[in-house]
Amino acid sequence: MIAQPVRGGATTYYVRQTVGNDARDGTSPEAAWQHISRLTDAMHAGDIAYVGPGLYRDQIMVVHDGTSAQRLTFIADTTGQHTGDPPGVVMITGAEPVDESIFVPEDHPGVYKAHFPHYPVLGVVEMDGDQFRYWHIKSRKELPIPINKSEIDLVAERPSSYFYDEETKGLYIHTSDGQAPTSHEIELFRRLNGIYTVGMHHITVMGFTFRHMGDAGISFFQGAGDGIAINNTSYGSRQGIRVYTANNILVYGNTLFRNENSGVYFVGQSTNAQAIGNIAYENVKGIRWGSRSVNGLALDNVLFDNLERGLSIEDMDHVFVRGNRLVNNATSQLMILQSDYDSEDNCFASRGPDQWAADFYIVDHYKTLAEYQHAKRQDLHSRGDDCGPPPAKLDVRKLHGETMAYAERARKILRGEIEGGGEGTTPALEPVGRIRAWLAKMLGG
Repeated sequence: MIAQPVRGGATTYYVRQTVGNDARDGTSPEAAWQHISRLTDAMHAGDIAYVGPGLYRDQIMVVHDGTSAQRLTFIADTTGQHTGDPPGVVMITGAEPVDESIFVPEDHPGVYKAHFPHYPVLGVVEMDGDQFRYWHIKSRKELPIPINKSEIDLVAERPSSYFYDEETKGLYIHTSDGQAPTSHEIELFRRLNGIYTVGMHHITVMGFTFRHMGDAGISFFQGAGDGIAINNTSYGSRQGIRVYTANNILVYGNTLFRNENSGVYFVGQSTNAQAIGNIAYENVKGIRWGSRSVNGLALDNVLFDNLERGLSIEDMDHVFVRGNRLVNNATSQLMILQSDYDSEDNCFASRGPDQWAADFYIVDHYKTLAEYQHAKRQDLHSRGDDCGPPPAKLDVRKLHGETMAYAERARKILRGEIEGGGEGTTPALEPVGRIRAWLAKMLGG
């Protein structure tokens, strides 16, 4: 038997887009790595990783367990306090730029085609637009399609859509305005998740910005547990944060928007999930539970302008809903489907004639809070129509410009060629500050 090396104490690792080098050992700001994927094998129980500002076209897979006393902690160092970099956003993306000129017109009007034989395309986005991901046209094997139509017919009918044919490796796209792809800045999704953990425990992810993943910015998957996602931003993916068959997950203080399915999705018999103090807008659903999950808490979230529902509780038992603001969600502010829940002290504000305060899917729909209160005897002390102004939405095009330009500008600052400052889109409060502010609010101090 070959003896395994014995690890000493916990290690602190550093990753810096600005001056990192993967040939180094990553254990100091001066010896930082350049790619976050180096953390995949390196991180063990008790280790901390500080990732400096910049744009990382990469991903982290968590392959080692933490413990309750020694968590694996991934921290986006947006201030540069630990890495020594100028302040900025720490962004991880699953997408890559593409040469738009390789697309050629297809027989269908508005449809352009290119071949990608070396990797499957998981999504498409126009970075010069609102950065919603294109709608994915499923194949006949996945979705019933009328006999007289093909997948390409459906792409032709719908702007901002795509179909990737796995057999021929052909990608068919229809841009938002029907113009040639060369009139846009297009990126293609290649990675499923930003930070991904399967079956691992006691993982903390703090302060990152994730965009345009095939699945989710952060994924706690199949047997993962005791995970924390705090003060992250995640947009343009299928889910901002995905919790699948995972237990004891806390999602706190995150901003989740323009995700195709939901801002955060607790699904697959996930238990003891807590969604606290999050902001979710322009997702299909803001926060969602489902598939026989048990024991949830939705507390102090702001869920507004989502494309269907604000808070959706589906096939779920024992959910407590408290202190949330549910505003202008297109179909309903709250949806309950075959679930056991307890809801109070929330705010409901419908803004359109077709919006419901609450709906119970097929069986019951309630236009006003008063109707819902009378029928279900829930939210008896909740209020309606005066929920205060919603938080400001993030300017994704400004953010894109800043992250693309960050590395060159930061290197000039580090070399002393230009003066540095606090410019850039950074979180208003560092994670610890947000926790303290939330605790003070909850305790009335």
